[in-house]
Amino acid sequence: MLIMLVGDKLSHIFSKASSFNIIGAQLCTNLNWIEISTNNLLWAFQMSPLSILSTATDTSGLKFCTVKMAPSTDWDEIKRLAADFQKAQLSSTSQRLSERNCVEIVTKLIELKLIDVIFTTDGKEYLTSQQLVKEIRDELYVHGGRINTVDLAKELNVDLTQINTSVSEIVKKKEVQLVSGYLIASYYLEKIAKEINEKLQLQGQISVGELTLQYDLPADLLQHNVLERYLGKIIIGKQDTSEPRTFYTEEYLTRTKAKIRGALVGLLKPTPVTVIINHCNLTDRLFMSLFDYVKAPGVLTGRQAGAMYVPSCYTKSQNDWVVNFFKQNNYLEYDALSRLGISDPKGYVKRIFTNDDLTFLSTCVIGSQIKQQLETELEECIASKTYLDVVSLLPSVLSSTDIENILESLLKNNSKSTMLFENTVFSNNYIEGLKQSCMPITQKKAENVVRSGKYQQFHYEKQLSKSVEMSQQGHIDHKAERRDERRRKAASGKGGGGTQGRETKTKAVKKHPRSSKQAVPDSDSDEPSNMTKKQAQLEIITIDDVESIIKDVLENEGLDDLVGQVAEYLQRGLNQIALDIAKEIAEKFLQDASQNRKQTHTSAQDKINVLVNDIKLYEKGIKSLSSEQQAQFIKYLLKSLGGDVLAELCKYAANQCNLSLQTDTLTVEQRNKIINDMSDEYKKPLAALNGSLSEQSLELFYHALDVCLSECGMILKKVDKKKDKLLIQNHREKLISELENCDDPALSLHIAVLAIFTLVTQNMLHASGRQVPAIVNFLKAHITEEQFEQLQSCQELVTKFLTTSEEEKSGVEEKLHEVLPKLKNMVQDIKRQK
Repeated sequence: MLIMLVGDKLSHIFSKASSFNIIGAQLCTNLNWIEISTNNLLWAFQMSPLSILSTATDTSGLKFCTVKMAPSTDWDEIKRLAADFQKAQLSSTSQRLSERNCVEIVTKLIELKLIDVIFTTDGKEYLTSQQLVKEIRDELYVHGGRINTVDLAKELNVDLTQINTSVSEIVKKKEVQLVSGYLIASYYLEKIAKEINEKLQLQGQISVGELTLQYDLPADLLQHNVLERYLGKIIIGKQDTSEPRTFYTEEYLTRTKAKIRGALVGLLKPTPVTVIINHCNLTDRLFMSLFDYVKAPGVLTGRQAGAMYVPSCYTKSQNDWVVNFFKQNNYLEYDALSRLGISDPKGYVKRIFTNDDLTFLSTCVIGSQIKQQLETELEECIASKTYLDVVSLLPSVLSSTDIENILESLLKNNSKSTMLFENTVFSNNYIEGLKQSCMPITQKKAENVVRSGKYQQFHYEKQLSKSVEMSQQGHIDHKAERRDERRRKAASGKGGGGTQGRETKTKAVKKHPRSSKQAVPDSDSDEPSNMTKKQAQLEIITIDDVESIIKDVLENEGLDDLVGQVAEYLQRGLNQIALDIAKEIAEKFLQDASQNRKQTHTSAQDKINVLVNDIKLYEKGIKSLSSEQQAQFIKYLLKSLGGDVLAELCKYAANQCNLSLQTDTLTVEQRNKIINDMSDEYKKPLAALNGSLSEQSLELFYHALDVCLSECGMILKKVDKKKDKLLIQNHREKLISELENCDDPALSLHIAVLAIFTLVTQNMLHASGRQVPAIVNFLKAHITEEQFEQLQSCQELVTKFLTTSEEEKSGVEEKLHEVLPKLKNMVQDIKRQK
């Protein structure tokens, strides 16, 4: 056993025992304890003068003892102590230390801060911080100068926190740096600098971006600590001044210049810079920086994206083409110049033809020869009283705006003698001849518009709109306005039937802008705002009428494309003539208006009395039903017969307001339209009556009806109960007669149910097909059980027939035809019983 003691002035070596392998020994600073480590065990001996306090044996069979020793022990005492220690070693022991005891001893020493060790992650080993630093350096070297701290913790079996603590001490010496969790040594950066140089010499250029992906290192680290640091030393190249993260070799720049010059010399037409760059496999920045050094035979249109390279040979050919084309045709098109690559056509033409008399238009530029030819042809057209097609004398590339500008300058002195349509100039004598050919139809249409009442209705609406406008401004008395309207209605009368008796607005054909100065202003407009500000004229002669007359004449001249524009111009003048004719004719119809109004009033009053009487009779029948079912029947009654009453009142009011109707039967939409077009005198009561139809209340309907009848000057006749009984009897017989002649199963069931209801209650009922099941349930208490089952069976068959598929309909239809005679017989039996 070998023991080294280091104390105040002591340094001794003990003899070695074969059974006890001592790794090391250390004297504590207080000189009261000595630590001896053997294999993986650590023992502590208390020192006192030359005495062995105790002995012990570990789990492997090794012995140790506790020696008491004074600090001033001399050599003899040491020898005696060694002998005692050997004796203790060779002697048998009564106790052994387990591994757990050893751990507890070490833990106790750590608590007493006698030792400072680092635990491994499994807790089976200890090491000092100096040893951990040494092992970290060794691992960094083994991994080539770069290692992740997480991997380092796994390799050394030490907690990552202890690794980070030791790494911070290593980094302080600046030979190693910590980057993104990696320990990187300076010799590693030097190694990758050599690799980068090899890659640069091979490729000719290199960027920090691609190196970042290759080495998984930050761009700033690679640029500043590797590329810029070793540039000119290890890395042989040149840094791009405009892009510091790109590096080239001189050979690469020389080759690139030659490549660019070769590509530019081979071009014969303007080419986008992007095409050249893609062809040479370069970047935009590199191309632009080297372009000035290649002395290319051409110029760039710009230094931004989308720039073009224009060769000098192309510019010369371009100028020659422009000059030759203008000499031959006396015009130049801007689009053609743009296709040649000229970005500013007008400025280019001014620079080339400085001494020529040019006219710049929106799409092209023309010379003086074209204008001189136009002036000559226009003078000939006026003298011969015909027309001139301008398009045939002008280049085909000119737009309508260009032609208009040219003609306006030529027609300034001849505006009273000519008329311009599209691209054709007409003399006024030619247009007047077309107008005279349309006069017969103008006379005929004026007569027809008065007979139809359209002319009278137009003037009434025109006066009404003016009155409304004045009332909105607060400058008219409403009562006086209402009295004036009644006087006008009594004086104007009805001029006959027609299509709604009001102006039907026809969309005007768009007037060509060139004819705006010569033509009569068009009062019709497509804009609703213009209609509200200014009343449009009544259109008696339409454009289609004029076209039908002048079409053949113009088509024979080859001017079929101008038929619409000429007809539009002529229509305005002809329509004014037709209005004057219509005014004279309308005055002749005013005398017969009073008689027509009186006949209309009597007829409408009689029809309304019949309908209202029927509604009251049906109301009695509805009251026989339960209160829950009455609402549905009242709703249908108002919708059907109530709607008929409203329709009669609408037709009467329309007649009073000079609104002609196309048909005797009015739909809901037509009723609403008529109500909206009426004056307030009829509009408000009729609108209230129309609203009561959806309220499901007969009281509201009767009240609204009384108001309407009062406004129309009508009365309801008193009810005659004797006549009511006769009406109910006639209604019943009519239903039975219709049932006998009906072959449709669903309709037969509907009629039969209504007939039975009338027979058992002595009241009429107005119902739809959907309400048949409710009536059948009501009749259950008024007919026999057998009759009810027969009626219910027929109802089920009808329902099945209406809802079943086409394949099963034939079978159900056969059953219905078998049941139908029984249904008719049942109605006759009930009639005989009653």
